[in-house]
Amino acid sequence: MTKKKTAVEILDSNGDSNLKIQIPTVILKNWKYCLAGGIFTICLLFGLIVFAVTKSTSDHYEQELTKQIEALEEAKQNLALEEATNQLSAVQIQKSFESIDSALNQINAKMRKRGLKEFAPKLKNAGGPVEDEVNLNELSKYYEAKLKKLDKNLEGIPLGRPHNGGITSRFGYRRNPFTNRGIEMHSGIDIKGRTGEAIRATAAGKVVHAGYKGQYGKVVIVQHTNGWETRYAHLSSTNVRVGQKVDAGQQVGKLGSTGRSTGPHLHYELLSHGTKINPEKTLIF
Repeated sequence: MTKKKTAVEILDSNGDSNLKIQIPTVILKNWKYCLAGGIFTICLLFGLIVFAVTKSTSDHYEQELTKQIEALEEAKQNLALEEATNQLSAVQIQKSFESIDSALNQINAKMRKRGLKEFAPKLKNAGGPVEDEVNLNELSKYYEAKLKKLDKNLEGIPLGRPHNGGITSRFGYRRNPFTNRGIEMHSGIDIKGRTGEAIRATAAGKVVHAGYKGQYGKVVIVQHTNGWETRYAHLSSTNVRVGQKVDAGQQVGKLGSTGRSTGPHLHYELLSHGTKINPEKTLIF
């Protein structure tokens, strides 16, 4: 069946025919519905395009948001792991400090037995609340200061050998080495060696005498902390001066045979608060 058509003539401004077209009659009769349908179709297409673009953008942002959430979750896990590691390290560090504290207490006990002053005495007229939280930084400073003080105190305690030669005469009573008759008190130890060999201080301290002193011959006398004093006698020469501070192991003179001596050797004396004691016990440390 042939569809009916209606001719539509388009005129210009002068009334002359410009264009003639044929449109199906049904469209002309129902032009309102067709126009509405066309508008609806256009709106539908526009809506679909907007939805597609919006969904694409939404998917993109959703993916980015998911990535950010995953990154935050990973950072949270890493932070938790780091915190757990730090707590473990803190426990290990605290145990290390406790071991140091135990060792320091043992050293203090041994120093008390030897009649020495403790390097960490008990505090008097002190108090305050105990903090439960451990401040590792302050704890580290505390033990650093204590160990430095211990090192300083040990530097001032005569230990070790002033010379590596063998002992020819020990501390105590002995026969007179010149007459080989009678006995006499020997207040130090004699260490043999060759003239000119180095004699070294057994502890840090201050030189109070450097030169000739009666039967000692040329002697260096060094005062140390806590009432200690060492004497290095029969030297051929001295390497220090009065008032000079010396370190443990520093050369103070050279071995010789000056003063009351039968041959080249070092006469080494150790005093505690003015009392001469046997230095042989301090040679091995």
